[in-house]
Amino acid sequence: MAQSGQIEQQKILRVFKLINLLQGNIGKPVHRLAELLETDERTIYRYFKLLEALGFVVIKEFNKYKINERPEYLPSTSTFGSFSQEENLWLKSLIESQGKSNLLRDSLLQKLQLKSEVKQGTEQLFKANMGRFVDLIGQGISGKKQIWLKDYYSLSSDTVSDRLVEPVGFSTDYETIHAFELESKSMKVFKVERIGEVVIGSGSWKYESKHELPEQALFGYSGKKKFPVKLKLSKKAFHLMGEEYPNARPYMSIKNRNQYYFTGEVAQLPGLARFILSLPGEVKLEAGEEMKAYLKEQMAKGVF
Repeated sequence: MAQSGQIEQQKILRVFKLINLLQGNIGKPVHRLAELLETDERTIYRYFKLLEALGFVVIKEFNKYKINERPEYLPSTSTFGSFSQEENLWLKSLIESQGKSNLLRDSLLQKLQLKSEVKQGTEQLFKANMGRFVDLIGQGISGKKQIWLKDYYSLSSDTVSDRLVEPVGFSTDYETIHAFELESKSMKVFKVERIGEVVIGSGSWKYESKHELPEQALFGYSGKKKFPVKLKLSKKAFHLMGEEYPNARPYMSIKNRNQYYFTGEVAQLPGLARFILSLPGEVKLEAGEEMKAYLKEQMAKGVF
């Protein structure tokens, strides 16, 4: 590839990386953007103007810049600065229907196509980058390796720093990780979208005995005492349990394609009991003496 072509390709990749850095809720100062993109601050400001010409809204909050996609005066369901694929096709067909080619018509078509493609590409890039972080953190967990959370932004202290941690687990939505931080010698929660980069370190876990995950509240209750329960569920009850109590899914199973079960331990009886009593004839208690006694007690209180 010719040298001029390589330079142009580097510029394009730098703009895409800049959009990726400006995505999310946390902004970055210009000097930090310049460092990450290996350029100067004047170039960053020029890129801001380019992004604005493409329809992005770059805002400044507390000396940090980010892309604002949902201004407060728009409904949260609106997508500001971009068109859906259907909207893009409709606008394109509308413009093309306006007779012969002219400079204004061609300019609008070119901007419409460029804006839609850039927007779609950057959204995919941002999601792919977050997915890459999750994969690397997952490797750290499975391999029991220490990892670096590079350029992690702390909202409480408003600082950016590198954190050496031992990752222990993800939240159910994969938006946060629970990790043991070596510097503070304590378990902490880190948001994935605030991480600048994930690097797997050379060291293995050293503090596994101090790794603790927060207890999941099953059916709305948590506690140290455990009551074993086995339920046979109808198809309706099985799907309702999965939808209303996502934390119960690891304890749910299907056998022979049409037999549905919940087998696990609950910290307290009322939460699961309410679910059982709300679906008469849909749930059969196969094991759990404490739950059986509790259900009888609750049913005896009923007035018919």
